[in-house]
Amino acid sequence: MERRLDKLEHEIKDVRSSMEEGFDAIGAQFNEIDNRFAELDEKIDRNHQEVTERIDALSKDIESQHQDALEAKGALRLLTTQHEDLAGRVAVVESRLQAA
Repeated sequence: MERRLDKLEHEIKDVRSSMEEGFDAIGAQFNEIDNRFAELDEKIDRNHQEVTERIDALSKDIESQHQDALEAKGALRLLTTQHEDLAGRVAVVESRLQAA
């Protein structure tokens, strides 16, 4: 009887030991998964920061190009006005030359 109890006690210890090993293995797998998620989270953060920086740079470029376009439009208006002014003067000079 005592032998059986010893045997059962030994089997229970083996089962417990096996269960602890299984739990340790599961814990290690969870730790590995947590590490992978942490790495992915860091990668997502880096990518997000990079995309944000690119968007900011593009926005600045667009704003700069818009400003350049406004300046060019203003210069074109000035040149058009000057051209019209000169055309009017040329017409006056031509009419004076024809009258003379």
